[in-house]
Amino acid sequence: MKGSLIKRRESIIVSTIVTLNQVGLQNLSTKLIAKREGVSEGTLFRHFKNKTEILLAVIDQFSQFDDAIIETCQVNKLSSLETIKYFFNAYAEYYENYPEITVIVQSYDSLMCDPELSDKVRSIIDKRADFIFKTVKEAQKNGVIQKNIEARLIEAILSGASRELCLKWRMSKFDFSINEKSREMVNAVLAAFSENSHSKDA
Repeated sequence: MKGSLIKRRESIIVSTIVTLNQVGLQNLSTKLIAKREGVSEGTLFRHFKNKTEILLAVIDQFSQFDDAIIETCQVNKLSSLETIKYFFNAYAEYYENYPEITVIVQSYDSLMCDPELSDKVRSIIDKRADFIFKTVKEAQKNGVIQKNIEARLIEAILSGASRELCLKWRMSKFDFSINEKSREMVNAVLAAFSENSHSKDA
């Protein structure tokens, strides 16, 4: 019984992501989610109290690989540049395999307007940004990224370019490989700010 409840809960989360991707955050309703799931709204509310609680679960789904990606970089003792490349490429690969989930990236502003969702969204954004910021600082310390450029600015350029690439991918109806373009983008940014391309940390 417990297993079936968990499966239904997970299925509702997936249905919510698909519905959100189709209609947008403003038009999302429990009625549409229930219709997509093929159940009544009453069944929906046996698993979640309200739409906000469903969206919190969706946001958790969106961030489920954050710790794993960061841990992989640390366990494998990747260099600072390798870490940055792996970080953005891992997300791009995740998005390519699950295009619908990228609707969350494009809903940041709207989600931040909801006081019950804003803290969780902010914590995800801040955690990802801080990890890249610290990695850029390490790269600067190791002499492979220019020290005269603010680490936070380089992080913002990488993160902003990644989000813009995601938006362009969605607008094109996923007609190119975001994985390949992400690799090109990250390599280009790192090359632009490289202190010494022959460094041992490269």
